[in-house]
Amino acid sequence: MASAGSTKIEPPVPPVMKRSMLAPHGPVLRPQYEQEEEWEEFCERTDMSKVHDFGRYWWRYGRDEDDDGFLREAVFLEVPLRKDVAAKQVRANLNTRHLTIFVNGETVIDEDFEDSQWLNVSESYWEIEVKEVKKVRRKVLKYVLYIIMECPKYITQFLFECEKTEDDGRFLDQDEQEEEDNIDDRLRMIAKMKEPEPYRDADVWFSETEEEEERWCDGCGSTRIVVMKKHTDSKYMKYCNDCPFVSPAKDNSLPTGLLKQKDIDEKRARKKRLKARKEAAKQRMEADAERRAGEPDRSEEVPEDWNASEKTRIYTDAEFCDTLTKALKRGEIKWEDY
Repeated sequence: MASAGSTKIEPPVPPVMKRSMLAPHGPVLRPQYEQEEEWEEFCERTDMSKVHDFGRYWWRYGRDEDDDGFLREAVFLEVPLRKDVAAKQVRANLNTRHLTIFVNGETVIDEDFEDSQWLNVSESYWEIEVKEVKKVRRKVLKYVLYIIMECPKYITQFLFECEKTEDDGRFLDQDEQEEEDNIDDRLRMIAKMKEPEPYRDADVWFSETEEEEERWCDGCGSTRIVVMKKHTDSKYMKYCNDCPFVSPAKDNSLPTGLLKQKDIDEKRARKKRLKARKEAAKQRMEADAERRAGEPDRSEEVPEDWNASEKTRIYTDAEFCDTLTKALKRGEIKWEDY
């Protein structure tokens, strides 16, 4: 019987983490070559760093640390603000179906959610922060929309209903219906991936070649053939037992496993070169667009020392007690007994 000291005790998983543990699609998998494009498309569709930019607002799906220190799945909605806007000038109305944000009496966001079954209204919150937006330091309203733990859906396609329509009013999914991104579909996709064969070195010659030896007659299609090389033949031939047809047998300098591996390596190298050319073309296009756009508009840029007055001062215990006593005497802090 094992001693109590050697037994490893695993702490229970907090209930708040049960769904969040399924949020990412796990470690980076390397499936077979035939499934690589499907897996790359799945990884791109479920990428948590992807930002959906719509000009007047942008959002992304990710995880946020709550007050208890646990990671929670959430949608981070950000709206640009003017540099003179304060928190007291912002008013937000949120429910499971609709979000409205007013800034100085003006409506900034007034949209219906695409789905009304995922939002945790009671725990969602907003705050104002300063961040760099398109090379300009700006104030943004960051709304953290928490997802209900029991919801099996991931918000990776649409946040608001208006995102599903184009300028002419036609729905984007009018022609083809997109599948929802949920836990079941992700698990099925991961389970469908097959592990590739071990990479063989040049001196490893074992492989399963029975399926690719073309063991059938090219004349009648019979599988009752004999592959042999007679003294009058210059190479191996296929002799059919059901007809007199004779044809050359498949002859490769490499075994089937190494030949298939060499073909896959060439395809991967070709795909890598094509991807590199696409990335270079994309970077040139972005550089040309930035050059045509010129310098960004800095009229709403926040100064670099915008929070100089809000920096926390470090006090010793004695200095803190003296400062607190003076603030109480001046009436800046009201002492209440509970």
